Amino acid sequence: MKSFFVILLSIIMCSIIYSQEDSANSNYALSFGIADNFRLDRFNMDIAVKKIIDDTHQLRLFLSPRVSTRDDEEKMSENNQTRKIELLSYSLGIGADYLWLLIASEDINMFGGTGLVLTYGNRNEKQTANIDSNRSINETDSPFTNIGIRGTLGVEWKVTDRIGIHSEYLLTGSYNWNKSETKSSINDIDNPTRTITSSGISLGSAVLFGISIYL
Repeated sequence: MKSFFVILLSIIMCSIIYSQEDSANSNYALSFGIADNFRLDRFNMDIAVKKIIDDTHQLRLFLSPRVSTRDDEEKMSENNQTRKIELLSYSLGIGADYLWLLIASEDINMFGGTGLVLTYGNRNEKQTANIDSNRSINETDSPFTNIGIRGTLGVEWKVTDRIGIHSEYLLTGSYNWNKSETKSSINDIDNPTRTITSSGISLGSAVLFGISIYL
């Protein structure tokens, strides 16, 4: 997290020193955003290219990579029991937003928009338990696909003609499909694989903070 803000500050300072061109000539912008729950074990970022149609309208194409890991181990000395949990979850979303200017006030603009997003990912969780002389392993693999409609409301501060810092709130309604396969064993003896397929509609929200570089 600290390295991100160091890079952000460096880009802003360089832009203040060297940028001399008018942003009215900008046709495109690169945009980078991180979610408010970004951590070393949870990569949560958006990368986008914006086509500037005119002073009040933009088209944004984006990628949303997500990676989350977890590695926990519990020990209970009273009954000689240990349990280890290993989790890896990842996904990649692609989509497009149509954005328009709502309020303009000097260097601060409020914008809104709507768009479509398609996401594919997988969640793998492995639990290993040792109780006395017995060892059990449960491993679940859950690929999923989401398709949804999202709306955004944000504010951007134009630090210079070429650099903007933004914050936006995203609300997404999506249809989800998930297939979960669980393999288990006790003392190296395999049990039958369990398969569960599910689908449904969900509503989610997120807050992104980021930077836009106008080209």
